[in-house]
Amino acid sequence: MFDIPGFLALVLLTVLLSWLALRLWRARRPLVKWLGGVVVSVLALVSMLLVGAAVAGYWRLNRSYDNPVHSTVVESTPQRLQRGEWFHPYCSSCHAEEPGAALTGQDFLGEDAPPIGVFHAPNLTPVHLGDWSDGEIIRAIREGVHRDGRSLLIMPSKQLRHISDEDVFSIVAYLRSLPPDGEATPPNRLNVLGAIMVLSAPIFEAQPPLSEPVIAPPPGPTAAYGSYLSSFTCDLCHGADGLGDPDFPSPPLIGIPLAWNERAFIDFMRTGIRPDGTSVDEEKMPWKVMGAFLGDDDELRAIYAHMAVMAKGISE
Repeated sequence: MFDIPGFLALVLLTVLLSWLALRLWRARRPLVKWLGGVVVSVLALVSMLLVGAAVAGYWRLNRSYDNPVHSTVVESTPQRLQRGEWFHPYCSSCHAEEPGAALTGQDFLGEDAPPIGVFHAPNLTPVHLGDWSDGEIIRAIREGVHRDGRSLLIMPSKQLRHISDEDVFSIVAYLRSLPPDGEATPPNRLNVLGAIMVLSAPIFEAQPPLSEPVIAPPPGPTAAYGSYLSSFTCDLCHGADGLGDPDFPSPPLIGIPLAWNERAFIDFMRTGIRPDGTSVDEEKMPWKVMGAFLGDDDELRAIYAHMAVMAKGISE
């Protein structure tokens, strides 16, 4: 992923500005020398910084990781297919044109996005994943590494690595069961502007290899199961400690059990309406997606119990 024409144009602009600045500093007229020299020198310096930022951005985009691919072959069972389907609303929040739709991918750079290139969440049906091994899919989910070794910049693997072995096997089994649908995902290609923006964007980095087994607590309205569910849902925006995440404009969660009762929390997750009657922007808090994913009230009770434990720990 490298925009050769765009990068060369930026380098040539830098060389031209630097040459022009030297010429201006040698001018005999003071006004031309000082005013023109200062202005063009500043522009040349900015252009140099942009070249450096583009190099750093492309290094980040193209950096290769040597995380091993396990030779796991997932067995498909009715239980795994059912559990994998439970994850559909979660996956569709990025990998579908709208929540709950077919997992045929999504263009993250629509008409309103800046002109920075091509950036898609891939099609998760066999149209795209047909030649991926089960181990490569598991590595992509848990470690955020593409089959070619590069980082999956929109895969929140820092949180998804907490998904249990059985749940990640269920996701793979479910994806394998999907019929081919939609178009092939075009390769992501960011231009120079996109590479520069990568340096400041809150993108996700590849995670270290995961070798230890991950086992989930038994499902139920318990704080332990709530902690498990929260680890790959709420923690993504609100932080693992419930205190908020500086990369996202998200409030702390530990205050919810102190201000809302359990029923109010469940109603909020189902309707997006706070106990005081105000509603939350779905773009900022995807309550509809999370409400569809966590469709059982016991799952929300579990998360509430987990938040209550965190709040108690902070107050003590």
